[in-house]
This record gives sequence, C-alpha cells and structure tokens, in this order.
Amino acid sequence: MRRAVDLTRPFPARTPPPHTRPARLPRLLWATAGPTVALLVTDWLAVLACVASAWMVRGFVLPALTPSFGALYPFRAYLVDLYFLLPWSVALAQERLYTRRRLFWDEVRYTTRGTSLATVVAIFLIYATKATEVSRLLLASVWFMSLAVIPLARAGTKLLLLRLGWWERRALILGAGATGRKVLERVRCHHILGYRPVGFLDDDPGKQGNDVDGVPVLGPIADITKYVRGLAVRDVIIAMPRLARPELLRAVARFEGTVESVYLVPDVFGLTSAGVETQDLDGTLLLHMRWNLAKPWSRVIKRAFDVVGATLAGVVLFPLVLLAAVAVRFDSGGPAFFVQDRLGRGGRRFRCFKLRTMYPDAAGRLEAHLHESPAAQIEWERYAKLKSDDPRVTPIGRVLRRFSADEWPQLYNVLHGDMSLVGPRPYLPGERAQMGALAQTILKAQPGMTGLWQVSGRNELSFDRRLQLDEYYVRNWSVWMDVVVLAKTVNSVVRGWGAY
Repeated sequence: MRRAVDLTRPFPARTPPPHTRPARLPRLLWATAGPTVALLVTDWLAVLACVASAWMVRGFVLPALTPSFGALYPFRAYLVDLYFLLPWSVALAQERLYTRRRLFWDEVRYTTRGTSLATVVAIFLIYATKATEVSRLLLASVWFMSLAVIPLARAGTKLLLLRLGWWERRALILGAGATGRKVLERVRCHHILGYRPVGFLDDDPGKQGNDVDGVPVLGPIADITKYVRGLAVRDVIIAMPRLARPELLRAVARFEGTVESVYLVPDVFGLTSAGVETQDLDGTLLLHMRWNLAKPWSRVIKRAFDVVGATLAGVVLFPLVLLAAVAVRFDSGGPAFFVQDRLGRGGRRFRCFKLRTMYPDAAGRLEAHLHESPAAQIEWERYAKLKSDDPRVTPIGRVLRRFSADEWPQLYNVLHGDMSLVGPRPYLPGERAQMGALAQTILKAQPGMTGLWQVSGRNELSFDRRLQLDEYYVRNWSVWMDVVVLAKTVNSVVRGWGAY
C-alpha cells in the first residue's frame, strides 16, 4: 500500500527518462478509469446492502413483531426483479456522478435525485413486466436508506483512493495573485475533491521562485507546456480574472489538448451561485445567475418550510425551554427571557426572544472589563463578541450557549413571521452602519435562527466574514441550501464549535 498523499507538498519538477514513458500508459488508464470503476462498484454494493437490510427487516423482524406481515420471496428473486440494481447504476451515471467531482453536500443532492429516479424506474419496470410482487415497504426502505448510505460510502471510497494516491489530480494554477490564493485555499479546504496544486505560473518576475502558501511559483505562463508534461498535470485553473482576452486566448492555446480539463475563475466572487448555469448566446458566453428569493413562489415555499419545521421543533423543545427558563430564574434572578430589537427584512425592527444568558447588569460588567483589559477591547472590536472570560455570562448561560439552547425561543419569532429557520444573522440596529453597502442585500431576506455564519465558525468569524456569508446566502438561497445548513447546524451544536 502506498503512503498517504500530502496535498500541500509541491511536486518536484522533473521529466521522466524516455525509456520509462511507455510504462505510464497503464497508469494513466487506471488513473482515469480506476476511480470510476471503484465508485461504480461502491454504489452497487451500497444499494445491495440497502436491499439486503430492508429484505431482512421486512422478512424476519417485522413478521416476528406482528403477524400481519407475511413471508417474502427469496432474496435472489428481488435482485432479478430489480434487474440486479441496474436502474441505480444508470440513474447515478445520468447525474454525472462518475465524471464530475463535487463537494460532499452537492453530491448528496445529486445522489438523492439519482436514487429517487432509480426507485421510480424500478417500480415501473416491476409492474410493467408483471414481475414478482415486490414489497412497497421494502422499496421505500431501500430508497430511504440509500439517501445516507450511498453518499457516505462514496466519501469513504474517495478517502481510501486518496490515501492510495489514485484519486488525486495534479493541477497548475495560472495566476499567483489574490484570486489564485483563494482558489488554493478552497482546494485545500475540500481535499476530498482530490485536486493537488503542484505549482503556480505567473508572469510577474517578483513572484517567480517564491512560494504561495507552500506552493511554488514555477515560472512564466509561456512555459506552461513544459510544466504540464514534466509534472503530469491533468488540470489547469486560470485564476487571472483581469487577464485581457488576447492574452487569455494565447495562454489557452499553449496547453490546449495536453490537459484533460481547464477551469476559468471569473471575477464574480460576490455573485457566484451554486446553481449558476452557462448559456451560449450565438458564440457569446453568458452566466445565468438566479436570485431565487426574488420569486414570490420561492418565498411561499420557504415560509411553508419554516412553519412546518418550527412547529415540529416547538413541540419537541417546548418542555425543555420551560425547564431552562426556571433554571435561569434560580441561577441569577431577573427575567428568564431576554428581548432585544433586531433588524428584520427590509430593515424593519422586531422583538427577538432568547433565554437570558447574562447577568442583569451585563452592560456595566462589559464596560468595566473592556476598560481593564486592552486585549478584550481589541477582541470586542473585531468579533463583537468575547470568546473567553466574558464576565457578563452566567453559569447556566454558558451551558445554554454551548448547545445554542438560548436561541430556542426564537421559534416563536419564526412562527410569527419575523424570522426564518435559516437566514442571515439577526443584526442589531446599531450594527447597520458597520454593514455598509452589504446591508442593502442582506436585509432583503428574513434573519435566521441559524445560517452559513453559524455552520462556518460561529463566533470564530470576524464581522466582515459574517457579512460575506450572509450576502452569499441571500443571493444563492435554495431549499436544498436550507436543508444542508440545518444538518450542519446539528453537527456544529453537538460539537460546540465556536460557542461562547
């Protein structure tokens, strides 16, 4: 077994001897087809495991619990009737899950679509061919289990392939400026994609020979053919959004046909969308970016999602909120709830409810602490929070904040229509000036109990970074994004990331 691959280690520039080059052909074929085959087998085994588990539960567990469930046909009969799970392989291939590399939650979205389509096709085939009567409960169970099993199995296979060195794709980044650095940062954060930047190319002599976050700037763009061949590069990322069109065409012409993929990073970081589409307008490239929250029907769907979700959560959490309120009263006296004006949609103020986590004289305690501690003053100015040693927070308040339980009363705000389950951070009226020009975009949506800021570091983030995440959410909202954020919120709360 090969040793683990270090994605941050620059690959030394070398050209293999002529007598070793023919031996690279089988390796190249495996590098291209091997991961595809591995993922295809993984998906088949994952669905097979779901079918087997559902068959055992339906055939043995349920009949033992109640006699209303009769016996099932042999397991092999189900495989034959389901065409040996071929519908799932075809549906996942149709979603391009074997030809494109996606982030985990994007892949969950596409596997959900693929497995749902495969289940429908399987039902149609069974009844159209009058095959053995397949349990509807079994098919529903297979579909439900596959929603989680397939993405997790694929992620595990990719990590294994990455350790073996079979999942990596060496890439060159053209442009060692701010855009190139951002691309490198994103690639490293999402190492499961398998991209391994082996170097930058930049025409600035002052950058050549230096490192950018551990990745060398190898030379000018004119030498790209040499580095593509010498480093076995399969992908080129052009991160020079202000490069003139003639220079861009000349750069692409140098390596066109020698790499498998070329990625162009446009200068629209604030506007990029997970659902962006390209269109060809008679030879002119258009980027189609939808503003979903501007559509009345989208707002209706989001509101229905909020009402249903807040009602279900409220039924479960209401007894816990009452117990927490009693604990707050006994811990520090004063009211159990803290009510504060926040900025809602359109800049309208509303009364936001939380369980009180601070002493009644919190303002005086904060002023005295900031006066005595210059470090706390700097921290407050940067994060608008005190990460540690906050004299305002009560002992019970620390426990409530650890699990974000102080925010549970905001379910009332959601049902009342002032807030959403997921949205931008509910900003204070006094923070309107700090929000600057971004306030116009952010305040077009209702604030949320959680949001991208909550699952991306919570109080670890600077105020400016929170604004950027909120702007991105408002411009790129979708129901799937809300589902993903809620799932990530549960993980963040359980682990206590960024909770102070």
